[in-house]
Amino acid sequence: MTNSSTEPPRSAPGRICLAGEDLDWLGGAPIQAALDLRIRCALTLSPRATAFEVRAAGTLTGRARAADVWTTSDRPWAELARIAVTFHHDRGDELWPSGLDIVSEVPPGAGLASSAALCVAALAVSADPASAGERIAEGLVVEKRLAGRDVGPMDYVPCVTGGVVQVACDDGAIRSVDRLAWPDGLAIVVVDTRRTRDTSEVIRWKRARSQAGDPAIATYVRRTTEAVDALSALLVSPAPDITAIGELLDLAQSSLRDDMGVSDEVTDGCIDAVKRHGALGAKITGTGKGGCVFGVFREADAEDAVRRLTAEGFAATRTAVSEAGVLPG
Repeated sequence: MTNSSTEPPRSAPGRICLAGEDLDWLGGAPIQAALDLRIRCALTLSPRATAFEVRAAGTLTGRARAADVWTTSDRPWAELARIAVTFHHDRGDELWPSGLDIVSEVPPGAGLASSAALCVAALAVSADPASAGERIAEGLVVEKRLAGRDVGPMDYVPCVTGGVVQVACDDGAIRSVDRLAWPDGLAIVVVDTRRTRDTSEVIRWKRARSQAGDPAIATYVRRTTEAVDALSALLVSPAPDITAIGELLDLAQSSLRDDMGVSDEVTDGCIDAVKRHGALGAKITGTGKGGCVFGVFREADAEDAVRRLTAEGFAATRTAVSEAGVLPG
């Protein structure tokens, strides 16, 4: 009889959107950065497995907690993981996925592309190596077609490739990907607002406003595209002005707040705190209406900022751009 086996673990990074939320479907090219906050998956295969169990642990701040046992019936994330790890398996296989251990530094539904990172890590742990394009395409099939979530390819690029990328899309397909550079000496601090939301619901609300001709959406596209273009130019320059990078993040945030309407008192309070403790610039990442914000800091100031924010009760984590996408271990 064939014994159970455990596949070597794989991890994929979460990401922040530096500027350009929603431009992927509004006619622009957002800039995103993969983070050293990862989702790690280890897969157990068993003969004639009839049940699938997800065991998950970890938080954004790295505080340990007992593993939660997720079942596919009561946790959408577990069902997404199940779909991803079985994607490359056939019921006729001698061994079938029976369990998945997840250790996550990325909170779900918080604007850090947790679902894309989970799909990428789960696909990588359950299949042979694939090209970046193949892995992105597989992730979209899993999350959009099989799991029925309203997602596009944008988030999958940094989760697969790592680094800072500018992604242009047409009709849900990637048109171009440009790799940008992240300046030395510029740290990132992520703060979780601790307010979850249904990302798909927020996106539907935005799409409805756009289809109705809301002039605030057009203003958002114009202002944010200007910020994206200026930021892209900085990130390809040989000696980017990090103060100017912060100012562009602030500009992008003002349009998210005033034009897109996805900030609120709690989010504004988190951003104000990050700025008060030395951020050169700060903004929402992702869909908004909850989730995470982030700020960029001079390297020497980041640790002290995290200590002060944590002392004030904020869920703050220092991180960095991950130049790597999928990694073993």
